[in-house]
Amino acid sequence: MTGFIYVFSDEGRDALLARQYELLKSDEAKHIYVFVNKGEQDFACDGVPYALSNTLTF
Repeated sequence: MTGFIYVFSDEGRDALLARQYELLKSDEAKHIYVFVNKGEQDFACDGVPYALSNTLTF
């Protein structure tokens, strides 16, 4: 399991917030949002550009 979920759109951010994922960091100008990927939550988000990572880059 990876530690972070990066989403690259406002729609993706809103979808994860609606699913009660924890928003850790954001870059509003670039529309990049980082969420905590917890082990007890299954991640699946069709139609949303995202990347899973173990690295926090900003």
